[in-house]
Amino acid sequence: MQKSSREHTVSGVVTDSQTGEVLPGVNISVQGTSAGTSTGADGKYSITVPSKTDTLLFSFVGFQTQTVPINERTSINVELVTEAIVGEDIVVVGYGQQEQQDITGSVSSVSSAQIAEVPVSNAASALQGRAAGVMVAQSGSQPGDGVTVRVRGRRSLTASNDPLFVVDGIPFSGNLNDLNPQNIESMEVLKDASATAIYGSRGANGVVLVTTKRGGNHKTIVSYDGYFGVSRQLEEPDMMSGHEFAEMRREGFRATDSYSSDEAIFTDPEMKAIQQGATYDYPDLVTDDAGYQQSHQLTVQGGNEHTQFAVSGNFFNETGIIPGQNFDRYTLRINLDHDVSDRFRIGTSTLLSRFVQAYGTNPYGTAVAMNPLGNPYEQDGTLDFRPTDDGLIANPLNDLVAGKMLDDRNRMRIFSNIFGAYDLSNHFSYRLNFGPDLSSRRRGIFQGTLTTARGEGVPYARKDEERSFAYTLENILNYQQSFAGRHDIEATGLFSIQSDQYETDRIAVSGLPYETQKYHNLGTASTAEDYGSYYEEWSMMSFMGRVNYQFNDRYLLTVTGRADGSSRLAEGKKWGFFPSAAVGWRIIEEPFMSGQSLFSDLKLRLSYGVTGNTAIDPYQTQGTLTRTTYQFGENAGYGYRPGQISNAHLQWETSRQLNIGLNYGLWESRIRGSIEYYQTTTTDMLLERNLPITSGFSSVFENVGETRNTGIELTLSSQNIIDQGRGGFSWSSDLTLSSNREEIVDLYGNKQDDVGNQWFIGEPLTVWYDYEKIGIWQQNEAPQADSYGQDPGEIKIKDQNGDGTINEQDRVILGTDMPDWSGGLANHFSYRGVDLLVFLYASTGQTIFNEYKDTALNGRYNNLDVDYWTPDNPTDRHPRPDASREYPLYRSTQAYQDGSFLKVRNVKLGYNLPPGAVEHIGIRSMRIYINAETPLLFSKTGNIDPEQYGGRIEADVPTTRLYTLGVNINF
Repeated sequence: MQKSSREHTVSGVVTDSQTGEVLPGVNISVQGTSAGTSTGADGKYSITVPSKTDTLLFSFVGFQTQTVPINERTSINVELVTEAIVGEDIVVVGYGQQEQQDITGSVSSVSSAQIAEVPVSNAASALQGRAAGVMVAQSGSQPGDGVTVRVRGRRSLTASNDPLFVVDGIPFSGNLNDLNPQNIESMEVLKDASATAIYGSRGANGVVLVTTKRGGNHKTIVSYDGYFGVSRQLEEPDMMSGHEFAEMRREGFRATDSYSSDEAIFTDPEMKAIQQGATYDYPDLVTDDAGYQQSHQLTVQGGNEHTQFAVSGNFFNETGIIPGQNFDRYTLRINLDHDVSDRFRIGTSTLLSRFVQAYGTNPYGTAVAMNPLGNPYEQDGTLDFRPTDDGLIANPLNDLVAGKMLDDRNRMRIFSNIFGAYDLSNHFSYRLNFGPDLSSRRRGIFQGTLTTARGEGVPYARKDEERSFAYTLENILNYQQSFAGRHDIEATGLFSIQSDQYETDRIAVSGLPYETQKYHNLGTASTAEDYGSYYEEWSMMSFMGRVNYQFNDRYLLTVTGRADGSSRLAEGKKWGFFPSAAVGWRIIEEPFMSGQSLFSDLKLRLSYGVTGNTAIDPYQTQGTLTRTTYQFGENAGYGYRPGQISNAHLQWETSRQLNIGLNYGLWESRIRGSIEYYQTTTTDMLLERNLPITSGFSSVFENVGETRNTGIELTLSSQNIIDQGRGGFSWSSDLTLSSNREEIVDLYGNKQDDVGNQWFIGEPLTVWYDYEKIGIWQQNEAPQADSYGQDPGEIKIKDQNGDGTINEQDRVILGTDMPDWSGGLANHFSYRGVDLLVFLYASTGQTIFNEYKDTALNGRYNNLDVDYWTPDNPTDRHPRPDASREYPLYRSTQAYQDGSFLKVRNVKLGYNLPPGAVEHIGIRSMRIYINAETPLLFSKTGNIDPEQYGGRIEADVPTTRLYTLGVNINF
């Protein structure tokens, strides 16, 4: 009775301090006792404590642990702060998890909250500006196009530089376009050899670990997340109007002393347009005013202490600004975990996805070059197939007629991890992963008679079918134990096999009897243009061991070794061994740091290791046969010839990486971050070496050459203003900066450049190698221009060696498409249920090739409205139009530009409705938001977006900015 009288009950609600949403599953314990509970699906809790003076501890993954004295209160509401203090973050690493404070390798982590801040179709896009050392760039602007990801630069000249994607522990082929970003709990990027060596031959280009959301021990939660957005063209290029185009053509004929009158150089339709002052804006005609993007997801998650589940279905749609281009994705994810007993657990992570992509056609490039004096319509309103008398240029609007130009792509995929885990003892556990991956892809192409591709020829159709089946089988043994309170050991052993089978077949025909059949009845065609099939299979076997050791919570050691055997490589060269070692020193735990208040975390890391790359196609180490034709008199004969040169010595491409890192936290982690320095040397490159074509082959794969990447990465997170009470103002910032320097150390063992491939010793892997434009020849320079065989008004090239002749010896390296620095800055603000994100992304130091600037100026094709030279306008910008030339001499030198830019990548404003406003309609919490993606762009390219992987800005589908309205509802 006396004990009961001293007990005290406390209840309340636990919420997220930034979003105001309730948090289910928060652990609540009484400090110094074993008593505890957790919040329910509504975020509410109730706990009986021994005394009114006890202290409660609130802890939840991804949030700071909060200590709250009871002070005789019966109701305590708690707001947990996200971005947990360094040392308490749980980070996914290869084949397991570690606390941030125990990690010795270089790992960048992006949370689900950060992923959700940007409405993206491809999850990898969320890494841009969030993970230091990771470059993410669009591979195209059409709906459903993927992205290119590079981790700490590029290492190989001709083999793949793509990182390895691992989803819920299973290698994931291709990019992440099949995944729904809203299902992702976190993404970790393993960057240095200590972190990636655990994946051996596949870790040389970095590893991206994707962990999807799972259920928990709480009541069932049903949630809906959706948004709808409108996309608009970032900017339209400033093309010449009809009047400006006509004047350019006149000037072109004046330059050749052949201009007499407009009637002599313009056709009747062009003269009519000139007299009417008409301009036909083809780029505007082939684009819609807006495109659309929407996403709708329903999620059900929950469970009990034995079974947890998370089931979600998503529909994503993107409609492009060019008619006929759209992308639909349907995904169903099922994550189940069940405790059969205290020692035995089973579960699955299964993805079913289907995407349908109407890739359509890209008439924009043709539209940009179209003569603006050519009327695209006949008098009756129908399309004029050739608006001008130029017989080689067709009206791009014909390609947008429904059903006339198709490129339809669809894919179905089942990707799963089925696992079982058994605790052999208190220290040993075993886990079996089986990951099947089954996909089917179809592509159908149709080109009608009245299209730019067929030019009034017979219709053409093609159909491709692809099927693949892959599986991964992993046996993982873990050991974990502490000794004498000072020694902690964790060991992981792995045996795995991976197999992949892929086959494809195709048929292409022409002469279809009617166009409405598209590509669905190819047997009716009169001509078989092409047909074929292909099959390939490869497999890999691996053994891995890793030991993590800690002494006294301050000295850390990680040793990893992995052996891989790949069927892709030559006999006797199939196996490779990839070791790594890393040490860490938690300086903050040293006794001499105990009396200071500046640092809350300080850890020094050093790692070195070896990783491999086997990114070549199967059978490239073997000789193959290719069909060929011969002529015997008047008859054709068929036979076979060697398809490639076999190389029985082809082996692993190897990368060795040194990494030095420092993690820091200041003023109780109000400021925290890291500094990284690394150097990666890649040897025995899988290099496709060019051969003289007279040998009968154009290239051969060899293990030659060496590259080096050196870089520095900086991250900084700060709690600038901390919310001191409910509804108060808070402001936090996250900054990432990275710089990577690529260089070719050697190519063929002789330290000689390969000018033909534009590979240069000491330079980045890709460079712009061309003549250097230094201006336009002026009239007072006529004698000097004449000495080079040129006239005033033409492009002036720098004579690099001063020999009085412009030839190939005067070409120089003008720059590279890779930036000197790139980074992102995210600022989060919140006040009384309102939250604001402002995210900036910048890249500087790269050189781009802007094809819009690569002007023709001959009066046949339209151009940007550039400042060109005339006797009355002696500019240094662009040369004089010349009707006698298709393109100006040294035309390409006009197109190189500084590609540096600053983008306001995202601005997102959200509001969390008060619970009392929605509870009466059965809604637990509700948040609405508006988002602007790329609302502002600052660059030296004006209204042309300079961001494109490879640095070549083509007249392709225009970049867009997106405005969305969304809602998050929890029931």
